[in-house]
Amino acid sequence: MTWVDAVALASVHVNGPTPPPPPSARAVLFGLPSAGRRWPGGVRAALAFAIPASIAWVLGFETAALLTVSGSFAVIYGEGRPYRSRWRIVSIAGVALVASVLAGATAGSGSSYVVPVLVLAVVAAIAVYIVAALRLGAPGAFFFVLVCAVSSYLPSAHISPTTAAAWAAAGAVSAALVSMAPVLWAPRAPEEDAVSAAKSTVEMYLSDAGARRAAGSRLHAAWAAVYDAGLPTRNPRPALVQALFSAHLSFAAATHARSSHAVDLDPDPDADVDAPSDVLPLARPSVAYRLRRSLHPQSHAVATATRVFVGALASGGMAVALGLPRPDWAVLGAVLVLQQGPDRVHGSYRGVQRLGGTVLGVALFALVQELSVTGVTIIVVLMALQFLIEISVARNYGLAVVFITPLALLMGSLSHPDASTADVVTDRVIETVLGVLVAFGVLWCVQPHAFRRALGWSDRRVLDLSSELLQHVSTAHPASARGLELRRDVQFELVNSALAGADAAHNDRRWTVSQWTRHAGVDRLGYELLAQCWSVADGRDFGETTPWTARIEQLSTAYKQRT
Repeated sequence: MTWVDAVALASVHVNGPTPPPPPSARAVLFGLPSAGRRWPGGVRAALAFAIPASIAWVLGFETAALLTVSGSFAVIYGEGRPYRSRWRIVSIAGVALVASVLAGATAGSGSSYVVPVLVLAVVAAIAVYIVAALRLGAPGAFFFVLVCAVSSYLPSAHISPTTAAAWAAAGAVSAALVSMAPVLWAPRAPEEDAVSAAKSTVEMYLSDAGARRAAGSRLHAAWAAVYDAGLPTRNPRPALVQALFSAHLSFAAATHARSSHAVDLDPDPDADVDAPSDVLPLARPSVAYRLRRSLHPQSHAVATATRVFVGALASGGMAVALGLPRPDWAVLGAVLVLQQGPDRVHGSYRGVQRLGGTVLGVALFALVQELSVTGVTIIVVLMALQFLIEISVARNYGLAVVFITPLALLMGSLSHPDASTADVVTDRVIETVLGVLVAFGVLWCVQPHAFRRALGWSDRRVLDLSSELLQHVSTAHPASARGLELRRDVQFELVNSALAGADAAHNDRRWTVSQWTRHAGVDRLGYELLAQCWSVADGRDFGETTPWTARIEQLSTAYKQRT
């Protein structure tokens, strides 16, 4: 599930007096929510591995064929991205995966298990922070930690760090090439899909005020997509951009018309949508901005990275102390549970999914081992696993773990080719149980109220940026360069506020109910202020800012009183 989908699910009840109800345990554990057409991405994931693996096998490097899978995971990170930016995203993910392989293999070159555990904890914390700060969504940071963990045991198979990294790089190159292949027959599909989703959600909002957050989030994602595709800079303006712009104006008009503070706009949300300034909104904030803004002790990203580091270090350290043969599996178990953030309830569900998925996954691995799969057949098996991982990872992590587990075990068999299957299965289950139990302890005991701080911090950022925007429009037009930047940033913070609200509602409903009036007020203020900015036509002033400033001060006071 993407961060946009998460906001959409959390947005339905924002205008009501209470937070949205938590999803049922059955839906989280066993549900398969719609994630669009995943099979083409599954085929690309399989081919990204198959191409370099087959070449390596033909050239006589049968062992090296399995090493290419580490870099081929990069293809997953490009799915759904416009092709103009996809190659860059996949390339960056590929470099990060190769670096993770090199770090893991280098750490595993010594005789102590402590160094690999420490390196894994650091890699996990850094990867999780970046993914959380950028709001990248599935598959998250897990694959970087996975390839680092598996690579830490390659030196015992007499595979040097540079050799492992080189073959991983081959997989990464293949991933970049395969991910770009669809540009030959559907060059605009990703941005067209994003705009279509935004338009349909805006249409829903025009008849259902409860869909405001969902519409705002879809519009935010669609603008990011068309900017990634380079369309807004073209002249004349492409039809796709104009269609998105019209949908955005309708969204702003409807929000303005529903506001009790609306002025200077026809209450009909479909009327006069061309009256406001014809300047397009900006894309999402830069990578540097998103990484920098999250460097705050109360942010979602910092809380998540802190928990992951503590959980990885504790689970790995305990595995080493207990003399378990693969401490990295305990670390992987902890990271998978903790990587999604301060939501303790969803984290606990994820722990159950990790345990169940691992049990089924090791059974699948045992079956493959029983069939004595070797040579070209093992490449076919890994292709199938890559395909199944891609089509399931965005829908149900428990199901994805069923396929990730045997893939990781088959990669790990390079270092222990003669190991007893029964011993491998038993040890991996024990190590996973240890990692998940440690993760449960970290979830509920380390920063137990992180979700409260994240909600307050996110709402404060909306208020602070809204105040800064008001100061700017008191002397300049909302469509000025700085005005557009501030409007973009307010929208970005509104999305983060929605996610923080959903986390809080899942974790402590009684506390969240006490905060919901203020939280919903922040949400309304932000969207109504943005709608007012949209309503100001060229050559006109924003208008009186005092009522808006009073609302911000009132919400800020309410926040201080409640926290």
